[in-house]
Amino acid sequence: MLNSALRSRAEYAELGVDGLAARTSPERDADIVKAVEELLEGRESVLDLCCGYGRISLPLARAGKTVRGLDISPNLVEAGRARALEEELAIDWAIGSMTDLPYAWDSFDAVICLWTAFHELFAEDEQISTICEISRVLKPGGIAIIEGPSWGPATAGEIAIGMRQGPEHRIVTTEHADGLSSVHYIHDEISYGRLCAAAGIENYKVYKREWGGRRRLILEIHA
Repeated sequence: MLNSALRSRAEYAELGVDGLAARTSPERDADIVKAVEELLEGRESVLDLCCGYGRISLPLARAGKTVRGLDISPNLVEAGRARALEEELAIDWAIGSMTDLPYAWDSFDAVICLWTAFHELFAEDEQISTICEISRVLKPGGIAIIEGPSWGPATAGEIAIGMRQGPEHRIVTTEHADGLSSVHYIHDEISYGRLCAAAGIENYKVYKREWGGRRRLILEIHA
């Protein structure tokens, strides 16, 4: 199997900006931006980790935040950069992996990693590395928000057709309306707790909430 970085880069190169944007809506994005702004209230410097084409980076910059966006997919980063230039928004864009961030210690008041991006890491060592990196670049008093789908027991049918695989059947294949499929790892309070313990993080919480019209799982880390 391709490693996570190569797999994600190939998937988003095929999907493209328009294909990815078609999986959301302006209304959903507006709701998510509002939720993010509420969670990040009072914090100015933000790393949008796995920023894609800037669907959250751009609105945060418009609202006056100091934003950096990092993604593994050159095509998505270039689209975000072009839009920011059109709007004269000062966003610092970079291409890279969430498992090895190109930023100094204590760089950001907040880190956000949304839309199942973290859940595209299947190996626990990659997941732990990313949690460590997020914690490393947070300033004291900073906050990180990781959002994605939540774990539920696999059915016999899902296992039989290969929809649920891996340890505890946490690796899920999802078919989309555009005919393409995506694969992601689903977490819960137990698995997130295991990762945070391995990363030496004690101040965190895991909860479910409405997020852009869907019930989603949130990992909130406090530095």
